[in-house]
Amino acid sequence: MRPLWLSWSLVAAGFISIDCGAQNTYTYDKINIHFEMDKGYIDSGENMQISTKFIDGQYYYHFYKNLRSFPNGTRNCYTLRPDKGKGNTYLIRASFWYGNYDEKNQVPIFDLYIDVNYWFTVNTSNNIYTEIVYVPQRDFIQVCLVNIGKGVPFISALELRTLDNSIYQIESGFLRLDFRYDIGGLRSSIR
Repeated sequence: MRPLWLSWSLVAAGFISIDCGAQNTYTYDKINIHFEMDKGYIDSGENMQISTKFIDGQYYYHFYKNLRSFPNGTRNCYTLRPDKGKGNTYLIRASFWYGNYDEKNQVPIFDLYIDVNYWFTVNTSNNIYTEIVYVPQRDFIQVCLVNIGKGVPFISALELRTLDNSIYQIESGFLRLDFRYDIGGLRSSIR
């Protein structure tokens, strides 16, 4: 089953789609979304590619091929500057696929923060994503990967979508996705 966000249009106001570690921008035709490089959003980390044994169509989406890893520093942050700025509601998705990019076969565990707030602990041997609905108090949003001493943090993709404020009426703070239910679908639930 395709995640809800795959049905969104190619490029729309309030959309930011970043393929972390990619060497160029592209339109991923399978999901009809334009992905940018992460240059201009972060100035630390290293561009990497997953192990070649996973590249022959084994990953779900093109943006899982590359990643940015952060071997230096405790806290490395992407700075997103959405068109509408503070006080608006955004859906932010961070995606991760280790893909044995460092040939160590040791999946790292690290924390993810949104601005100064704890968001999620990343711990995966496959691809995962986490989502948050967020209302920033500034004109920019920082998504930070924090090294907790259990391996090198990394990220595959980072996406931001502007939401209609009437959908989620929160004045500040965030709502983190724990589980999504697909009512009436063929599967009882999706992640």
